[in-house]
Amino acid sequence: MTLELAKIGHQIVEMSKTLAARASVQQRTLPDARALLQRFSEEQARLRQVAQNKDGRLLGCASPGDERLDVALPAPAMPDRIDIFAADGSQIYPDRHGLAFYFLVNVGGFVFRHGSGEAPEATTWPRLFYAEQDIYPEGEPASADLVDALRGVAELRALADMALAAPGTGAARVALSDGPLLIWLGRTAIPRKAQGELLDQYLGHLGRLRQEGTPVGGFVSRPHGAEVIALLYLGQPGARAAKGLHETRFRGLTDRALFGFLKPGERSALFLRGSETNDEFGREGHAIWFFFLNTGSDVARVEVPEWVTLRSEWIDLVHAVAHDQCRLNKGYPYVLTRADELAVVQSSEREILERMLVREMIRQGLELPDLSRKAAQKRVARWR
Repeated sequence: MTLELAKIGHQIVEMSKTLAARASVQQRTLPDARALLQRFSEEQARLRQVAQNKDGRLLGCASPGDERLDVALPAPAMPDRIDIFAADGSQIYPDRHGLAFYFLVNVGGFVFRHGSGEAPEATTWPRLFYAEQDIYPEGEPASADLVDALRGVAELRALADMALAAPGTGAARVALSDGPLLIWLGRTAIPRKAQGELLDQYLGHLGRLRQEGTPVGGFVSRPHGAEVIALLYLGQPGARAAKGLHETRFRGLTDRALFGFLKPGERSALFLRGSETNDEFGREGHAIWFFFLNTGSDVARVEVPEWVTLRSEWIDLVHAVAHDQCRLNKGYPYVLTRADELAVVQSSEREILERMLVREMIRQGLELPDLSRKAAQKRVARWR
């Protein structure tokens, strides 16, 4: 064992003390935050102005819709028949110390036809990236950020493909993805041209789902954001963004804790996410909204595009499906668990992939490159 735990034992003790002190502070301030939520519950118009002013944008405040801020809406009944499409992705990141510079994205897709009695459908979409323009966009080596963005686009493409390919049975439809629907491309290690292309593709797939009449939701388990907390803080007279949440009594408090009063199956009011990226989504009618949901074991955030919020029956469908799927699977959507099982790339599968690569390189008459000295020495050191 190389990690000498005895040497950090005192740090573990101090860390536990820090966590306890932080939890104590948050428990004292949580009632204040909830009091503000109730106090401002019908001041949606004023708070929308707060969220859109300079300070609100600086703090990334959420913006309220028309529902009471402190509302707790019970889960609607599930339709007798509904087709649920789910997608999740996995990846192999590029390794400059390996035999070849490439990366892989694998997406798992799962179709669950609730109420039909039919067996679910499962499929995968693996793709190997090796072309010059893929692995060296604009002359720079592909980054982990780029791979993550490509995986996000591939997941949404899979949802749209499944929805479009599904036969018309007259049943309602909902698509679910794992994680936020709002993807972050700016301020990352992605070339600017590629950012624009990826955003266009992503919004295009959202458009396909809208055209197909399939509401989509992004399920975020254990969210750590504080966009609503930031809104409540700035909603107070005299509050300024220059101080920042980290210097206020609300430091460390999350929206997830704020909406801990929700009962199993209940959702919060709808809020618009605050960011420059969401402005770009909004120009295509896809601005991302969210609500909080008590899954029965925790509070999750569910994100939806604006066009879903414009039809109450679609919001009800996403709410009902997310709750029912969590009920079936101990607090996390069953269909997303299955999609993840299909998508994940095991280490043994990666070894087989590399053996196949070696065999094909030899068939092409290529001289196999040596592993980098770093990779070779690591293999020796980690032989067990």
